[in-house]
Parts: sequence; structure tokens; C-alpha cells
Amino acid sequence: MKKPIFLILIGIGILILVSGIVFVVPWFGRMMEEMDEIYAQQAQHRRALEASAREPLTENEKVLLSQLLEAAAETDASQSPNDLETILSSEPYLTYLNTQEEQDYADFLAYVDAMPTDNMKTVAISRIKAMLGEDKSDEELKVWLNYYFIVREWGTTVENPLDNIKQLHELQQTHLIEPLMENGSELSGFSTAIVQISTSPTSITEDNNVFQEVWRERLEAHGEQEGLLGCAIAAPSEFALMRSFFADMAAFQKWILARPEPEARNIEE
Repeated sequence: MKKPIFLILIGIGILILVSGIVFVVPWFGRMMEEMDEIYAQQAQHRRALEASAREPLTENEKVLLSQLLEAAAETDASQSPNDLETILSSEPYLTYLNTQEEQDYADFLAYVDAMPTDNMKTVAISRIKAMLGEDKSDEELKVWLNYYFIVREWGTTVENPLDNIKQLHELQQTHLIEPLMENGSELSGFSTAIVQISTSPTSITEDNNVFQEVWRERLEAHGEQEGLLGCAIAAPSEFALMRSFFADMAAFQKWILARPEPEARNIEE
């Protein structure tokens, strides 16, 4: 190879290398910064959600719990967790739901079937905005909202979303990436989109984990009957949403009481 051509090729190689350093390294750096910021937001969200979930019952809620326990004793609705749905269908609890949702429900299962209600969607949107930022369009929020509840349900079937990469990829492709592309949604930036999509499963399923942990502690401290009724009073919309992901109350209770594997607990800690 002639010397001038050789020098030209070397020059081109150096140019490509320098271009990669100039454009790729800053892009990677921005992505890492965004990931750190999102992880910090997730940690803050978990602390706030856990603090809210752990708030003790108010005096009025304690009165309601006593009424439900008395009704359970009178009807002997303590043979299985499924029997408690009869108690949650009683007038005192349905009246309580009306004050929470501003809508009447024929019974507790009608409330479960209505999930996610408008109230629950409003809560979810606020969580999504906290996770993604306030710059999302209404069309984007609709896609993320649908994806949020799908991931919440899927999260009850897996210990760690990242241990099920194939399912996770299919879920994201079908319910998030393709709908966003079909709607012509303009993502705020390529690196930002990558970070948001990649961190969203753990962030969303963390909402499940927070309530599961708090509810498990309530059941262990107060017994299964009083514990379940207390959970249904303390966070009615979350309780009904999570109940909607299971075949019956017995399966729901089994999930509440299930403890994560030791390795998973160590990672969280």
C-alpha cells in the first residue's frame, strides 16, 4: 500500500475514533446521569408510598373495622378469606367506599370489577408523572397508564421482572413501544427513552412490593381476618386493584403472605 493512502486511512480511523469519543461518550454520560436521577426519584417515591401505606387507621376507620369484625362474628364469616368479601359487601363498608370513590357499588366484587376506577387512574397518572416527568403528552400518558396496570398485574406473577427478560421484552414491545410509535409520540430524547423504558418495570412493580410488605405485616400482627379487613379500609383502591389480579381472596391472601426469596430481599436492602 502506498504511503499517502496508508496515512489517509490512518487519518480516517482517527477521525472515526475521535467522533465516537465526542458523540458517544457524552451520550453515555447523559444516560448514566438520567438513570441516577430516575433511581433517586424511585427511591423517594418508595419512601413516600411506604410512609402513606403505614399510616395508622383514623378513629373513624377504627370504628368501621370494629363494625366489620362484629358483622364477621355474627355471620361466622371467618371460615376462609373468600367469606370476608361478604363482609366487605355490607352497608358500612360500601358507604365508606362511596366517600372514597364518590360512586355507589352493589357489592365489593363490583368495586373489584370496576378496577382501575377513575380515582385509581388519577393516582397512577401522578405516579407516572413522578417517574417520567411532567412533559408527557396526553396520548403518551394513555399508553403509559395502560402499561402501568399491565405491569402491576404481571408483577404479581414474578419475583423479579429482570429475571424474566423474554416476557418483559414482549410485554414492553406490545404494550409500550409499539403503541407509542403508532401514536406518533415524540419521546423527549433517545437516551431518556431508553432509561425510562428500561427502569419502568422495577419502578412499577415496586408499588406492588410496598403494599405487599405492609399488608403482610398487618396480617401477621393482627391475624388474617382483622388484617385483611384493615388493609381494605386503609387503602381501599389499592386493595381492590390488587384483588382484581387474583382468582379469589384466598389466592390474594396467599400472595400477601408470600415472602420474597432471601437473595431478592438482600438486593432490595
